[in-house]
Amino acid sequence: MRTLPLLLLIALAACQAAEPEPTTATPEPPQADNTTASAVERAKSLHAVDQYFPGTAKDSLLANMVTFIYKRPTTAINLDRTLPQFRSYYLQQLPQFTHAYHHMDADSMHWFYVIRPARSVAGEERGVGGRFRTNKALDMLEFEEVFNTRVMPQQELWAKGLDLFEHLLAHGNVDDHPQREAWVEWPDERLKYDLDKREWRYVD
Repeated sequence: MRTLPLLLLIALAACQAAEPEPTTATPEPPQADNTTASAVERAKSLHAVDQYFPGTAKDSLLANMVTFIYKRPTTAINLDRTLPQFRSYYLQQLPQFTHAYHHMDADSMHWFYVIRPARSVAGEERGVGGRFRTNKALDMLEFEEVFNTRVMPQQELWAKGLDLFEHLLAHGNVDDHPQREAWVEWPDERLKYDLDKREWRYVD
């Protein structure tokens, strides 16, 4: 049996081991500015959801939020997603979500920042910032996603998310945040949040 020259064998092995090139290049998101790990740790305590929803209430609240943040079941349409038969579907998704920061203002408006699952060549998680009002049963009387971040590594989602969240608390939106274009993916010229349907919709 003939043996292939050594150099040819090496070349073949290198070709087999190489990763395929991605079809589209995703720009590297800029690093967080001055938000340090210690600032994130302080914010986890300062903006902890447990202050407002202790014990199992925070889990019930997150499930109600996930009902609107996550994709709905294929058999549900718009606000039908809140029907009891779909509750178990959303409860199953909770381990994928992190309620990172939370604040309630003097008008009983709740502001939140959640890290959620995403699927992208750039990573598997993104951040969601928004606001809601709820009744004592934790039903969502109002709910809005104000922004979705780009997909980033989790460490950046905590740090950049804190910067965006604090801007959201101060201004009610992140439209004029200095890193808005670099860090925020939605809303944009294609996608806007529909308050009535409580989901992102393509602009006509």
